[in-house]
Amino acid sequence: MKNLSIFCADVGSIKAKNFGWAATLSNGQEETGDDITIFSKRIAEEIKKGSKVAIGFECPLFVPMRNDHFKVNSARAGEGNRSWSAGAGTGALATGLVEVLWVMNSLNKLLSVTPKSEFNWDKFKNNNSIFLWEAFVTSKAKGTGHSEDALIAVKIFKKALPDLWSKNAIQEEHVLSLVGAAALRAGWSENIGVLSEQCLVLKA
Repeated sequence: MKNLSIFCADVGSIKAKNFGWAATLSNGQEETGDDITIFSKRIAEEIKKGSKVAIGFECPLFVPMRNDHFKVNSARAGEGNRSWSAGAGTGALATGLVEVLWVMNSLNKLLSVTPKSEFNWDKFKNNNSIFLWEAFVTSKAKGTGHSEDALIAVKIFKKALPDLWSKNAIQEEHVLSLVGAAALRAGWSENIGVLSEQCLVLKA
């Protein structure tokens, strides 16, 4: 896909300057930063110039739904020792959820139309939407800062092309999609089915 711009945010406290972002734009240029407002503005600019846009967030974007009560808050399949329900995971989940929604609402204001979200890569390639995905940067792969972690995730996405789903790191049969809930709240989707749809997870 020649006109694809890949963005990713490493979520964290904005006041404490623990937020970072990175992108590989459709022209091949790499960018990084630590300002969530600039992150949204650069995404909007790429959309306005006709680029296809994929946005990743380095935090859990969905949680598993289990019948076995002993496994209700156990790790998602593929997480290893970095469970979504552990201390760091829950912190990233809560922080990420509000930052995801903020970015969506910010883009609504910056663009003349409300974007539509997509979690299916094949559908995204053939419609006018924004592809949302989860980045999973492990402790061994982490860089020296939040923007560098985001850039590592962007490069993993780019490397996984064109068959992204063959590199999906986590697979759960039943989920509650938090990013789907954010999309509904921001008007990026009107389909309640997104609450049950797992997004792509790319692991570094």
